[in-house]
Amino acid sequence: MKHVWCWDEWQGLQLGDVYDELWEWSFRQNLKPMGEMTVSEMCCLAKRPWSPVGLYIFLEPGGPEVNYVGKTHGRSFQERMLSHLDHRTPIPGSPHLAQFVQSLVKREHITAADAVCRVLSMKMVWMPIPDTGEGSAFHKTLIAAIERRLLWHGCLDPKFNSQRVKHNDYFTLKGSRYQLSPELTLGDTSNIVVPKVTVAAIGA
Repeated sequence: MKHVWCWDEWQGLQLGDVYDELWEWSFRQNLKPMGEMTVSEMCCLAKRPWSPVGLYIFLEPGGPEVNYVGKTHGRSFQERMLSHLDHRTPIPGSPHLAQFVQSLVKREHITAADAVCRVLSMKMVWMPIPDTGEGSAFHKTLIAAIERRLLWHGCLDPKFNSQRVKHNDYFTLKGSRYQLSPELTLGDTSNIVVPKVTVAAIGA
């Protein structure tokens, strides 16, 4: 479980400190490239009491560059990682889970097959988010909020994520606005607003 950065290790970090702490931790862990990981390592969270959902990060092999940050709250980590390894051309109007590969294709002017090989050469970090007992809607919103904190230019500012979501000092989730600052702690749950489910929404 070298690639698993546990909640207790990072939830109290201020956003302005996360980048340095991540790299110090990753060097201590001596992480493998994704393509060298075993099935057992990929499935290490597929048993109790672990939560197999949360945030994941792709790191440049030689460091110290963060390439991509993503989240998963429906699929498990092992499912989501494998869905990134898809060299097929996206079909317009259909869901496509290999957005990272497509970003590499567009920005580095390489083929999709070469982009998959690039992803396999990167080091990977998983940040599972434990179930707080406050319901699935809260858990899902918390994961989404932490993703946006990690994406912020004052935190990890990953190279291949959308520029649009990285450079504002706030973000909005389901109509609720959240401010970002270097002093905010990464795992802060105090202002998480769970969207209300209306009767109309249930019947939609």
